[in-house]
Parts: sequence; C-alpha cells; structure tokens
Amino acid sequence: MSTPGSDLPEHEQRAWEAIVADLSGQIDLGPQFPKERSLPPLAATGEHPDPLEDPVDLDEDDEAGFEPPPPPPLPRPADTAGRFAWAAVAAGPPLVLVTNLLNWDSWLAGLGVALTVGGFAALIARMKDREDDGNDGAVV
Repeated sequence: MSTPGSDLPEHEQRAWEAIVADLSGQIDLGPQFPKERSLPPLAATGEHPDPLEDPVDLDEDDEAGFEPPPPPPLPRPADTAGRFAWAAVAAGPPLVLVTNLLNWDSWLAGLGVALTVGGFAALIARMKDREDDGNDGAVV
C-alpha cells in the first residue's frame, strides 16, 4: 500500500512536506519571524481579571434602564371582503375540529373545510402583484 501523496510529482510532494512542517512548527522562517515572541505575557503587562475567578455580571447595569419600544400595531384589512376572508380562514379549522370531536352533523365539517379553502382562495385572489424592477434578487 502506498503512502498518501506518493503518486504526486516531486515538486508537489516537497510543497506538501513544507506545508506540514510549517503547521507543526518545524520550519524556520528566518530572523523576520522568530519562533518565540518577545512580548511579555498578558498578565504581566497590567491589571487583567483572572479568567478562573467568578465573572462579574456586567449586564445588570445595562438592562436596568432599558425598556423596549412598544410593538407596532397589527395591520387590519381595510375592506370588508378582506376581513371576511381572514375570518373564514381562521374559523374553518376550529369548526372542523369541534364538529368531529362532538360528533355533530358532517355537513358542518364540510362547511369548515369550504370556509378555509374559500377564504384562502379569496386572500390569494386579492393579493397585489409586485412591480417587476428587473432584479431577480430577494424582495425585502
């Protein structure tokens, strides 16, 4: 069984060996890049918190005075047909569920399905088309 990379040309094999030597720290890059850094350790340069001590909760002061703005109001359909369409979509599934749980007449379940499908169709039919600006990107 051959070793990985043994079927590579000689120059590529040397390049891979140099990469591996560089990653393992075995390569000498010269005086411009010394192996040891001449900087002192971080703790010796001044006051730094010990990472092993209990952390100080810095978020208490930040959150104490913050109060989020009120959310914007939900949009309401401006016309009566839109309101009836949303009401049909919202009332259809509970009507089907209640009809089946209480063993009422099956025509009420059919009415619930018809309300849901009809309301959904009305909402889709009333959608406004977006202007095509010639850009195929996302609409935000």
